[in-house]
Amino acid sequence: MSVMREELHHLVDQLPESELRPALELIRGRLGEDDHERDLPFFASFESDPDLSERHEEILRAEWGR
Repeated sequence: MSVMREELHHLVDQLPESELRPALELIRGRLGEDDHERDLPFFASFESDPDLSERHEEILRAEWGR
């Protein structure tokens, strides 16, 4: 194994778990392996008051005004 490959292995082993996915996606992208399922942590469903969708404009307006 080359020195660069050994260094890469060593660096990956030091990454915290939370940083593995972005590093993996970067390497897959370099190899042209983009057919894997994308992780979209910001996209989720949730339960809330029934009027939340009716008040979305009011809520967004209040948040943007911060």
